[in-house]
Amino acid sequence: MNVELIVALASTVVSLLAALFSARANQRARELDYQLEQRKKADDAAAVAQRILHQYRDPLLDAAQTLQSRTYNILINGYLGRFLHCGDADEERYARDYTVFALAEYLTWVEIVRREVRFLDVGDEEHNRQLMTLLTQTQLTIQSDKLAGPFRIFRGHQRAIAELMMVPTGAPEGPRNECLGFAAFCDRLDEDEDFRAWFRRLREQVDLLVTRDHDERMTQLQNDLVDIIDHLDPRILRIPQHFRQRAARRAADGIPAQPAR
Repeated sequence: MNVELIVALASTVVSLLAALFSARANQRARELDYQLEQRKKADDAAAVAQRILHQYRDPLLDAAQTLQSRTYNILINGYLGRFLHCGDADEERYARDYTVFALAEYLTWVEIVRREVRFLDVGDEEHNRQLMTLLTQTQLTIQSDKLAGPFRIFRGHQRAIAELMMVPTGAPEGPRNECLGFAAFCDRLDEDEDFRAWFRRLREQVDLLVTRDHDERMTQLQNDLVDIIDHLDPRILRIPQHFRQRAARRAADGIPAQPAR
């Protein structure tokens, strides 16, 4: 075999090896690019899921905390006994109507979550399933005729109140509705007879909450709401532990007071 042939064969082998290595390097680069792209998509999807979850979780958590805090202060701290008939018209109206508003606001966010169930398709499915179970428990507590006390609202009435309280957001993602604010709620009570009629019975029943003779439903509801708060804020980042005390005992038993709201 002459030199020229050997050189030609060697050159061919080198070219083939270079082409093979280049093809493998290109294939590996394509695989790496694909993995990076998939990882970016997963990260983006997780970020969107987290944002959507927060858009629902935060207002629901706030509404649950507002209602449980209000209920706690009625049951344990005697809030209504001090302010419902104190002689100051503004304080009396606030005591009555904010109590009703707190309940209506919570019912509204429960209904929004029920309608916007697509948010439950993201995140931890088991965690979301537990949340829906807890929300259902509060609905049952409110509608039960087995529990003594005022503020019994049957399921259809709960949903009707929520419909009245909903305000469209126009948001392309996240909740398409939010809850009417307290100032707007008071204005509609003053100006809209049909709206006011849906809350007449609840406003009248606030007086029954002055004593603890009618608190079975409210005590159970307050405990249900603390369960929801614990579920939505398990790391105690939003609601401090001493603001989620359960109203199973009287203040004389040493339960720390929560601030009036």
